[in-house]
Amino acid sequence: MELNGKKREEEFEELLKNYAQFLNIQVKKYNLQRYGLDPEDILQDVRIKLWKLIREQRAVFNHGSYLKRMINSSVIDHLRKVRRDGALLRHEKGKYVAEVVKSYSRDAAHKRMFEETIGRAVERLAGPRRQVIKLYLLNFNIQDISIYMNWSLDRTRNLLYRGLADLRKSLKDLEDSHDVRK
Repeated sequence: MELNGKKREEEFEELLKNYAQFLNIQVKKYNLQRYGLDPEDILQDVRIKLWKLIREQRAVFNHGSYLKRMINSSVIDHLRKVRRDGALLRHEKGKYVAEVVKSYSRDAAHKRMFEETIGRAVERLAGPRRQVIKLYLLNFNIQDISIYMNWSLDRTRNLLYRGLADLRKSLKDLEDSHDVRK
C-alpha cells in the first residue's frame, strides 16, 4: 500500500513538473488580478483536483485538455464567489445606508413598491423559470446560469425568455388588479 502511495506521489509530481509552464500560461491568460483574484489560488485548486484524480486512480488520456478544463472550472468558481461576495457586500451596504438615511421620500416609496411588486411577480413564476429569473435579476448571464444550474444553454435560454414573458404578464396582471382597487 505504501509503495502504491509513493507511486501516486511521483506521478503527481511528474505531472506538475511536465505541465508547470502550461498551467501558468493558462491561468495568466485570464488576467485574474483585474478581478482581485490571486492566480496562485487557481493553481492550488488545480493541484488539489489533480491530486484527487490521481488518488482515485482515474484514467486521463489527454492531460493538457483535462488540466485546461480544471483551470476553467476553477476560474469560473472563483469568479462566481467574487460576484456573490460583491453582491452580498453591495446588498449589506444598501441595507446599512437605507437604515441610516431612512428616506421616506416619494421616490424611495416608489422604489420600494416597485421592488415589492417585482418580488411578488417573480414568486408567481413556475419553479425553474423563477430560479432563472432570480439569477438573471442578480446580473448572471445566460451562460453563467446554465453552468450554475447544470442545464444546457438552450434550456436556460428558453426558460429565461419564457420566464421574462411570464414576468411581464404577471406584472401586467398585478398592475391591472392594482388599478381596479383604486
